[in-house]
Amino acid sequence: MRRLFFFFVIVLTVCACRYKQKLPEDTLVILVDGYPRTFDPRMGIDLSSQRVYQLVYNGLFVRGKKGELNPDLIEYYEFNRNDEFKFKLKKGILFHNGEELKIDDVFYTVRTIIKQGSLKSAPFLEIKDMIKIDDYSGVFILNKKDPSFPVNFCDGAFGVVSRKDGISGTGAYLIVKKDKGKEILLKRFNNYFKGIPKQKFILLKTVKDTTTRTFGILNKSADIVFDSIPYENLKLFSSKDFKIYRGVSDSVEYIAFNFKDKYLSDRRVRHAICMAINRQMAIKYLFYGYALKASSMVPPPNFYHFEGMQCACSIKQANEILDRAGYKVGKDGYRFVLEYLSTTSFLSRLKAVYIQDRLKKIGIKVNIVSMDFGTFFDLLSKGKFQMYSARWIGISDPDIYRMVFYSKMTPPKGWNRGFYKNEEVDRLIESIPMLENRKERKKVYGQINSYILEDFAYVFLWYPENVVITTSNVKNLVVTPSKSFSYLYLAEKR
Repeated sequence: MRRLFFFFVIVLTVCACRYKQKLPEDTLVILVDGYPRTFDPRMGIDLSSQRVYQLVYNGLFVRGKKGELNPDLIEYYEFNRNDEFKFKLKKGILFHNGEELKIDDVFYTVRTIIKQGSLKSAPFLEIKDMIKIDDYSGVFILNKKDPSFPVNFCDGAFGVVSRKDGISGTGAYLIVKKDKGKEILLKRFNNYFKGIPKQKFILLKTVKDTTTRTFGILNKSADIVFDSIPYENLKLFSSKDFKIYRGVSDSVEYIAFNFKDKYLSDRRVRHAICMAINRQMAIKYLFYGYALKASSMVPPPNFYHFEGMQCACSIKQANEILDRAGYKVGKDGYRFVLEYLSTTSFLSRLKAVYIQDRLKKIGIKVNIVSMDFGTFFDLLSKGKFQMYSARWIGISDPDIYRMVFYSKMTPPKGWNRGFYKNEEVDRLIESIPMLENRKERKKVYGQINSYILEDFAYVFLWYPENVVITTSNVKNLVVTPSKSFSYLYLAEKR
């Protein structure tokens, strides 16, 4: 106990020294786990970059408190036949350079995304024509029907840039100082079209180590921590000096299989694996209760979320399934061996060991291969694996089903990394662009989700909850499923 006490004292002292600096008065200090790769909203796709875009730029749409799509820069829009997107901008919106937002700025942003060969360009390559109606109104005509097209204009993913200088945004804040890899200081834009931001300055400080982030907020050298704090450390913030925000996220964790594998191509094996996983136990001991059991790709309360149960947990029944399938237990106590890919992050390794232990109970030996995220992602992108578990983040649109489960979206073109194929799923996915009514689309997506559950194309695990910690003097913080920074203009220290 004495050693533990001295450890806390040392860490608190180190953190206090690390964060001690002269900041402008009225600064909200936020700890994040990464630094933006680029400050150009037309190029960046990483989370750290998108968070800055949400402060400095605006999209045509913004995600609401439940993840819904709401107009932002636009006054209204029409999406006719899923291939004609007509919209009108709000008048009087100013860029940081003093110029007023016009339709030409929107078209300029889209054209330069395409011209620069941005990773964001794919959906915009399907634009057949851009028609200017007047200074505030325009139309995008598409080559083919795409009911998810408006989503590409959402905050973070899309930010309108002034055509006058190619950099100015319309957001609540503008960048005044950057210390590469370390911190970004932003100052409020007093002409922000939604009103003057509450806080004069925001400092985004990159702290990659979870323990350092924990003590950075604990010693009050920071005001908000948006990124992961180890769940076991949350009990340190039980006093009235702090506030813990928790709520549903826009992410889902799952187990994926390679359907070309001689064992995992067998539905009975996937079914047995599903039955071996005790989700409730994992949520209790791995997540300390900060997660919900998953039943579909899209988390609640999204309109396209589907409730259901993929399978009950039963080691006995899982063993019976494998016995009937002819997978006999050998002298070593195992039926066969599978390789499981994992990253080196603490929670990923913990989950890997848990899955290894559960599958051992049904006679499947799991060899865990851990690696850095870059290597892990590269292998997944090429379909070079037997099984793995990962997390999809930022899920707000049901088009994720097409990207992940459509047979024509296998590597390297799409995200169907396990080479899953079901002709009925393909047919249903291909029918969706013709459906203009979202209730009709939801019905079809529900059928697709049912096939995914029945085929055990994925084993859905859980939806991790969002956890954001603030000091008690931070007020009016809005935490959305994506932990969007678009609403930070409302937050303030009192």
